[in-house]
Amino acid sequence: MDTFLIIISIVVCVIGALVSFTAKFIVKKMNLTEKQVIKGIDDQKSLESLKHQKAIMKVKLIGAAIFLPGMIALYIILKI
Repeated sequence: MDTFLIIISIVVCVIGALVSFTAKFIVKKMNLTEKQVIKGIDDQKSLESLKHQKAIMKVKLIGAAIFLPGMIALYIILKI
């Protein structure tokens, strides 16, 4: 049973890491830049840059949210 949980935890960690590392590709493929809302910026070029950075950060946070439970579970399993 421990081996199964270790493998599942490692798989969850790898998926989270892949989401974080491929954030630029995911943003480009899913066109997430256009869906971002930023208020108070007048310059169009800097607005597009900020939208792109915001979209990448959201995807990286989702990747971290996937990675951390797997890492915590792996830590708890291997500590015992």
